[in-house]
Amino acid sequence: MLLTMQTVLRRLLYERGQISEREVDIIFEAPTTERIERLWQPTISLFLYAIHENVELRQSSYQTVAANGRAERRPLPRRFDLRYMVTAISSEIEDEQQLLWRVLTTLVRHPQIPEAYLPLEVQALGIPLVAHVGREDEQQVLLSLWNSLGSPPRPALAYTVTVPIELAPVAEAPLVLQRTARYRRLSPGEEQASESGIQLGGLVRNQQGQALAGVHVALEGYAEESITDSTGRFVLGHLPPQRAILRLTPPTGPARRLVIDYGDDAAPAADQPGPRSVLSYEIVLEALPVLET
Repeated sequence: MLLTMQTVLRRLLYERGQISEREVDIIFEAPTTERIERLWQPTISLFLYAIHENVELRQSSYQTVAANGRAERRPLPRRFDLRYMVTAISSEIEDEQQLLWRVLTTLVRHPQIPEAYLPLEVQALGIPLVAHVGREDEQQVLLSLWNSLGSPPRPALAYTVTVPIELAPVAEAPLVLQRTARYRRLSPGEEQASESGIQLGGLVRNQQGQALAGVHVALEGYAEESITDSTGRFVLGHLPPQRAILRLTPPTGPARRLVIDYGDDAAPAADQPGPRSVLSYEIVLEALPVLET
């Protein structure tokens, strides 16, 4: 759900906020001074800083649902608040404030996440994802966050989205970590298995969880390209430092774009010349923005 919300909020701001994806980045990392200094264009930062159960919405009753041809009583989903610190970052204060105001108006105008932006499994729960922009008592929390991040305070919004968690047992897809980096030292006399660098592997599927074969996955600006196999998997090597932009072109339908920010910490350490750093992603094709032609 957390990664799903990244995709949902990106679409909400880019599409409903009429913000250009080419001119503005959206990141979900903590806005530390080091990360801010690495930014090269205006950026919206949505930092998830807390997750709390919304006890006011907790219900101990059950619901009756149809499953496998019979009626089943299941506990109602629990509701959790995802709390984000939202800020705009730019080298020009005028751009920064205009961007933050556009974000504010977009979020205020959508107190409920549009259903069309939600994956089918969330829509099936029949529970709207409600949201609100921060209240006065949350401003002190934001100030404390800036202090803990070691960054000078900036104007920021406290934004909360309430999401459901199904309590009944459901079939879970295998966990695919967002990034797995492995480093090791070579034993004396051992040959280097592969040159240092960053490699990206992943799985492309649709919203129903089915693997998609024959999707061309290309690294924009480079010659690297891969095609998903029958299990929907692909591998790309020799990624550029800090960020990669992927173009995904299915056999039918429009091409889509995915921006991956992995920063300097994905690069292998200079004194550890073992296998390259490996990034692993699970990609839902329909959740990505369509590439403009």
